[in-house]
Amino acid sequence: EASPAPFPPAALSRHLQHTTNTTTMSSALRRTSTLAARALARRADAKTSFARTQTRGYAADPNAPPKVPYPWNDPMNPSNWKEEHVVFAVLGGWAVVIAGAKSAFS
Repeated sequence: EASPAPFPPAALSRHLQHTTNTTTMSSALRRTSTLAARALARRADAKTSFARTQTRGYAADPNAPPKVPYPWNDPMNPSNWKEEHVVFAVLGGWAVVIAGAKSAFS
């Protein structure tokens, strides 16, 4: 028996049409991906420019007097200390109170 033709005439025309559609589809996808890449690049550029111009809302008051770098530079004026130094002083104070109470009641 003779082997059948790989594509009967009607199937061959459908195959050629499918190949043409696939080529058109792949070129359309390529163009779309290029446009998407450009749009993402523009979006990333916009994001970085926004980040450069954005100010931090939780930053210190720019008109406030400068804080001292270390509490021992101005020990009698805690309002000039940085917030972290005030926290350390308060925690240290509580540690002294708790240790004193422990030794007093032991």
